Amino acid sequence: MTAQTEINSELAAAGTRNPGLWHRGANRGDWLTWDRIGFACLCSAIGYSLALAWMLLIPNSFGSANGTLLMDYLSFWLAGKQVLAGAPELVYLPKEFAALQEAYTGSDTVFGFFYPPTFQMLQSPFALLPYKVAFAAFVGLTTGLLFLACRVITGKWLLAACLILVPACANNAFHGQNAALTAALYAFFLIGIERGKFVWAGVALGLLTIKPQLGILAPVALIASLNWRSFVSASVTTLGFAGLSAAIVGIGVWIVFWQQAPVAAAMMELGGVEWGKMVSTYGSVRQLGLGHTGAMSVQAIVGLGVLACVWHAWRKSENMTVRASVLVGGALLVTPFALSYDFTLLVVPCAFLIRDGMKTGFLPYEKVLLASVIALSASTSPLALYVGLPVAPLLPLIVLWLGMRRLGHDLNSSGVSADTSKIPATAA
Repeated sequence: MTAQTEINSELAAAGTRNPGLWHRGANRGDWLTWDRIGFACLCSAIGYSLALAWMLLIPNSFGSANGTLLMDYLSFWLAGKQVLAGAPELVYLPKEFAALQEAYTGSDTVFGFFYPPTFQMLQSPFALLPYKVAFAAFVGLTTGLLFLACRVITGKWLLAACLILVPACANNAFHGQNAALTAALYAFFLIGIERGKFVWAGVALGLLTIKPQLGILAPVALIASLNWRSFVSASVTTLGFAGLSAAIVGIGVWIVFWQQAPVAAAMMELGGVEWGKMVSTYGSVRQLGLGHTGAMSVQAIVGLGVLACVWHAWRKSENMTVRASVLVGGALLVTPFALSYDFTLLVVPCAFLIRDGMKTGFLPYEKVLLASVIALSASTSPLALYVGLPVAPLLPLIVLWLGMRRLGHDLNSSGVSADTSKIPATAA
């Protein structure tokens, strides 16, 4: 029995048992039709465009007294400016960088810069542009890369356009953050693995070290799948990328960066970033009242469980829908430091799951769960801050579970790993 036959049998049996509203609405998600999804995406595109135009072009409450837009991208742009000014190490000196921001904005609102010098180097070309132009260029370019990655995964331009309009992507764009870039790199890594372009997959993974906490599990996945070409390629790219940045900004900047690392850890431990704005297990249990040591213990237990899932999935299956869902969902569960815009990464496994669902049929409740993840992808922080419900870890957990469930169906249907993306589509 093929995986598709089993899926269709389950759907048919479920329809026989529960032909009513629950079956049609929750089990099969019949209300999630393309016309409704398309209309929602069109409205979202118009709304996001107008909101970004208002934020960038019209004086508003996000501006300081002198009109500077106070968003996360300010720290990126000023970090790039310091490369051009010949003082890149300044961004890793918290007091000096805060003073620089206050002098530029006329406001006491400051943004930290905890990224490695490789990301600072990437910001230097954008620093040649005026601030708001650089903001728009960075957001446009990185979101465009994610759009291209989604197009390669799904094979459909329209579906790719819908995927970059999910709330998490909008949240990332409004902050001027880099989650669209990291999501695109994750996507190109997974695409490379799926298509046998192992060296290029490693290059994408090596570039992902601009946000190293998101790639903790990737080496585990590569070792589990015995993919040494990608492992070596990623290692060489990481070293070459770091070496290039050292040649441009200076080796001393790397030393200052490592010296600053305890500051970032202290920011997390002492609540310098509100725990309600974090989407990690650590942040959620801290908001529930657990202390730092207890929260890190819970985080470690979750991390070990996630590591086991990644090892099992990448060892047993070649189905990239399984692998992407488990790895990306796990990446957001294993790190103690992740913020709401990082949920943009969930676009990648959603793209794989939707692609295979359209080809071979969705499993029961899969469409509704995916819709829930997408709909809540920018709402977990308000729920945590204003309602007291730290539900953020549930979203990557759902994605990981969807991947593990598909793995179970693959193994049960064939006795060995099965790649459902290669099963011919049949009528569901």
